[in-house]
Amino acid sequence: MRRTVWVLAGLAAVLAGLWAALPSLVAWQGEASLDEQEGRLALPGLEGPASIRRDALGVPLVEAASVEDLALATGYAMAEDRLAQMVGMTLVAQGRLSEMAGVTTFPLDVYMRTLGVSGIAREHYAALPSDLQQVLQRFADGVNAYIDGHRDRLPFGLSGYQPEPWTPHDSMNIYVLLNLGLSLNLHQELAFLAAANRVGPERAAWLFPVMPDEPLPFAEARKLVLPAQAGLGARAEALAALDDQLEAALLPLGLAASNNWAIAPSRTAGGASILANDTHLMLDHPPMWMQIQMRAPGYNAAGVAIAGVPGVVAGYNGHVAWGMTMVMADGQDLFVERLWRGRDGNLRYKDGDAWHKLRYRGEEVRIRGRDQPVRLVIRETHRGPLLDDALQGPAINPLQPVETVRGKDDDYAMSLAWTVREPDNSLVALWRLASATSADEARAAARDIRYIHLNIVYADREHVGWQVTGRYPVRKAGTGKFPSPGWTGEYDWVGWRQVDELPALQDPPAGFIGTANDRKLPAAQAALLSQSWFAPERGERIDALLSARRDHTRDTVIAMQADQHNVFGLKLRAALLGEPLAAQLHAAIGKLPDADRLRATEAYAVLSAWDGDMRAASATAAIFGLFEHALPREAFLDELGPEDSAAFRALAQDHLIAYSATQDHLLQRADSPFWDDVRTTGVSETKADIIARALVAAVRDAEARMGSDRAQWQWGKVHTYHWRSPATQMRPYLPWLERLLVGRLGGWLDRGPFPAGGDHNTLNVAGFEVGRSLDVKTVPAMRLVVDFSQAEPLSLVIAGGQSGNPASPHYADGIPLYLSTQGRSQPFNDRAAMHAHFARVKTLVPAPRAPEPERQRGE
Repeated sequence: MRRTVWVLAGLAAVLAGLWAALPSLVAWQGEASLDEQEGRLALPGLEGPASIRRDALGVPLVEAASVEDLALATGYAMAEDRLAQMVGMTLVAQGRLSEMAGVTTFPLDVYMRTLGVSGIAREHYAALPSDLQQVLQRFADGVNAYIDGHRDRLPFGLSGYQPEPWTPHDSMNIYVLLNLGLSLNLHQELAFLAAANRVGPERAAWLFPVMPDEPLPFAEARKLVLPAQAGLGARAEALAALDDQLEAALLPLGLAASNNWAIAPSRTAGGASILANDTHLMLDHPPMWMQIQMRAPGYNAAGVAIAGVPGVVAGYNGHVAWGMTMVMADGQDLFVERLWRGRDGNLRYKDGDAWHKLRYRGEEVRIRGRDQPVRLVIRETHRGPLLDDALQGPAINPLQPVETVRGKDDDYAMSLAWTVREPDNSLVALWRLASATSADEARAAARDIRYIHLNIVYADREHVGWQVTGRYPVRKAGTGKFPSPGWTGEYDWVGWRQVDELPALQDPPAGFIGTANDRKLPAAQAALLSQSWFAPERGERIDALLSARRDHTRDTVIAMQADQHNVFGLKLRAALLGEPLAAQLHAAIGKLPDADRLRATEAYAVLSAWDGDMRAASATAAIFGLFEHALPREAFLDELGPEDSAAFRALAQDHLIAYSATQDHLLQRADSPFWDDVRTTGVSETKADIIARALVAAVRDAEARMGSDRAQWQWGKVHTYHWRSPATQMRPYLPWLERLLVGRLGGWLDRGPFPAGGDHNTLNVAGFEVGRSLDVKTVPAMRLVVDFSQAEPLSLVIAGGQSGNPASPHYADGIPLYLSTQGRSQPFNDRAAMHAHFARVKTLVPAPRAPEPERQRGE
């Protein structure tokens, strides 16, 4: 017994030591994968001299003597910085993440196999001209040179994953995955079905407004009337839950928000154009964007890129600057299909008067740690795949929806029509845009971008312009905002909008153009593009600041990007002070118990005097933020709850991507049925009653989080930036041991928290899931400014570090600069200044070619 006790005690001590040493062991492994940033490297496949120069933050300048060598060297540089991120994204796109991550991500793989992202990517690759295919191949050669040279020390942590050789299809996988991540309507249509499952389609329409000046979409909601046994609501909730997991695994669905603007020379102090862009994405670590400068005869540009895809997505090339926001376009439609199994045993779907056979494709998903693959069968209509098939397969993961959710054969199912399924040469157009030498050339290139829906703002020294891009379906009927019955055929797509129908503007009379995912057109014209716009306040703030002066400079533009003034908050203040709501609210507050009446009165007084400033240090901003957080809980949770239900989660997420029910109900909708709390009996609550409750809840929440001393209240104490790695974000879905290990490594993988100002309505966005969490979820993922009056026009900052390796000194060294909201000049035009800035040089030379084997006689 004594010996057993000593053995157990010794084992416990060893385990405790290993547990304490775990971060150091993993850090040592990460450091082993890092290379020196200076020196000489013989690179297989290189035809001529090249170099990778880096600046103090690790940002690379890649130079080569040809575009082909530039692509190869860029592949090597990107792999140095972000190989794990690149491999993760292509595995997500292919539905193969379980090969690296194990059983946890199996449901996501089934989802991606159902969508067919990798097959779509192959079709897009096949449509590319041979010269761009060659660029992608040379880029792949560079990635593989890095992989082959680091096989014993690749940056895949404890998993020990060994990636396959990179191919051009991997780059195209990421290219198509980007479209999926920034597509809006699939997420909203699933959210609508989840809400309708709880409250019915008529009431659900109250939760998905179009814009403040447009009617609620009741007619669109009424087009789909199904029997209760159809079961689509439960399946939509299950698919929405997969969205949450996919977001944690690298890719948010339906996240689209950004700012950009271009100022004509007539409104600048330097007499030359200024362009600004800040794209809003998830607060991830590493960030989605990486900085890069690429120089070779035939391609010369600096800006941001997506790891795994060669080329600058937004930036500056010495002649032209360009940036982008999402249009909020409706390029995805859910169709409810009516199924029937005929006497011959074949399953069919109804299309007008005809019944067509479904198409089938087989898939095999391999899972780390399991010998046998899981075989799937995906069914498709002429519109697209049946999303119900994303819910199939054995429930090998406790977080995976059970198989029975999928529905019966003689039932209804949901198919997805998606504009990206149409191959085109948009990648060629993006490459041309980065090489444009004038505003006219930039506009011509932008017009040919069809696969993704963007507001592209561009400028040269003398001109500014705006071009909407993308492919927009022409529908027989309906708007596509909510799911349509497919069996009637009356809501089908019958073609595409012509490019000349898309909004465009060059050298506007106002002297500027700005976009913020808001509706830039009259309602009737805008409906051809979408009925899911972002709230108008960021766009209104941009227009107000740009029109206020005619002496804009780089500094004034950078200050705009840092702006934390909340226009929506001032609209709310006016509504609270206006009649009849003010009188009704005073009466409602008067009916509260004494302690709650004091809290509500305090919050009302604070908000009534607010100037809209949402700085992190502001106590009033804390009251506003907590009030806005409380409102959906008081108004909607009684019918959409519990808090972790798919319906309520979808409502909270919708607040980040579109003009939301919370904002709409606060500014209007006194007649909404959601003001009545269904949990109470014998009383029908009014808008004033629920707002009074939310005022009380805001002060209670502030007291609980920050104490009773009002002098200590600050918005940034409850609203924080926290850079979290994909492993940390996936932690809630992991098995217990892996969850424990990732938690132990959190201090090494993650950074924060840091105080945050602003919210989803400020130019310096710090969006959060209103009603669910105050943690910052969306941020400006980069801040780009190009002032053509400067000798070096480019200023660029990203939201985090350049490297995806936590052991790298450049994993998080960009965060302090980002938090400062200051710009960072990047030399481009002066070669000497550029080389001085990018001072650490890795010289690349062609590797000696292996001698060809001697040919035998007779061969």
